[in-house]
Amino acid sequence: MKDKKVGALGARMWSSVILFGLIGQIAWVVENMYFSRFMQNEITRAPYATTLMVAFSAVFATLSTLIGGALCDRRGKRKIFVSLGYVIWGFTIMMFALVPMNPSADKVLPMVILVVVMDCVMSIIGSISNDAAFNTWITDISNTANRARVDTVLAVMPLFALAVVFGGFDSMTNADATTSDWKRFFVCLGLITTVGGLVGLVLMKDKEGIKPNKENSFLSDFIYSLKPSVIKENKMLYWCLCGFMVSSIAYQVYVNYLFNIVEGTMKITNYIIPIGIIMLVSAVSSVVVSNLMDKYGKKHFYYPVITIGVAGSLIIWASKFFIAKNQTALMALLIIGGIMSIGVNLVMAGLFTASYRDYIPKGKEGLFQGCRMVMYVLVPMIIGPLVSQFIINIANRGVTDDKDIVYPMELFLGATAVMLLCFIPAKIVRDKQSDFHKKLMEEIEK
Repeated sequence: MKDKKVGALGARMWSSVILFGLIGQIAWVVENMYFSRFMQNEITRAPYATTLMVAFSAVFATLSTLIGGALCDRRGKRKIFVSLGYVIWGFTIMMFALVPMNPSADKVLPMVILVVVMDCVMSIIGSISNDAAFNTWITDISNTANRARVDTVLAVMPLFALAVVFGGFDSMTNADATTSDWKRFFVCLGLITTVGGLVGLVLMKDKEGIKPNKENSFLSDFIYSLKPSVIKENKMLYWCLCGFMVSSIAYQVYVNYLFNIVEGTMKITNYIIPIGIIMLVSAVSSVVVSNLMDKYGKKHFYYPVITIGVAGSLIIWASKFFIAKNQTALMALLIIGGIMSIGVNLVMAGLFTASYRDYIPKGKEGLFQGCRMVMYVLVPMIIGPLVSQFIINIANRGVTDDKDIVYPMELFLGATAVMLLCFIPAKIVRDKQSDFHKKLMEEIEK
């Protein structure tokens, strides 16, 4: 019975983790990648439209997570927010099938506003159900003996979600496809999300003993995790968030340009093979490493993991010297460096996110989901692209035509420089890890 309490979750719990983790990421793939593609291909290619959509979506997602986290704790429930949230989330995706496409010039701006508003609605529902409620539930059902494994499994879900969407539905969005293809795309992906929510009503189960927490006002709960006094009282929790925030900023420096770099700058036309190898090996190796972290303790992995991430980015950058000279060496360096870089980004979740969950005070699990969104999503998606733009502008000084812009390999040097900063929060978290881990293990073994 002790083993069950310490680390084993059971088939039902793991099924819920994987089901909602995967389907949630499938929905986010649609939002993060295909809504912008839909805007550019079917509404307008003007960059202001995509910029508005991304910016407003990020803001509303963060605010919604703060609200959703507070609601979860005040109600003492997670399952209902997750399951019904996914059902509604799927319908918000399907609603995009009703958007008129290829509008006339005088209808473009109204259509842009409509799509931005619909994207914000989708982000609000998704953030409450997934980022707030589901992540609160994950904190509830996991403990320090298995959190590295659980969070790393969740971290690889975006890769599997990409494989599902690209492999099964991407052809519906081809430029030469008929209008009905986009409609079927949104309906199919929305149905997957909605059906997942319905299954969750039967499969998912809240942890026993969770009680409503209404000690403070809703406004106080809403801003709870952003209060200076709360930050001061839970310093280690925020240092954990800082660690993954820095790692996410480094990732954002190059990831938005990765496919263009591989295909355009590196001149690798058949990029599906190396990217596929990188994603598969990264996912498998990160799960293996996460099991080792749970077995031997996270303390021993901070420095090696960060070092591997730094080396990976440098290896990809070094491949620039083989472009148009040695295709075999170029591909080998891309794959090796890519596995190291992408794999480390996944393992970072098992390190810092699992540690962050360890430090969340009991009864406050939902209240700390908002600050996670601020530091994991909002900040990296602002700073990372700004660093990218700075590097790209320097590399393309003198270029007057946007069509001639080249995405430089130096983006990986930028990622390396940011990643080095990860050693600061890693040292602080690592120094406190052993004693705190021992304390938590003693508590859950009682």
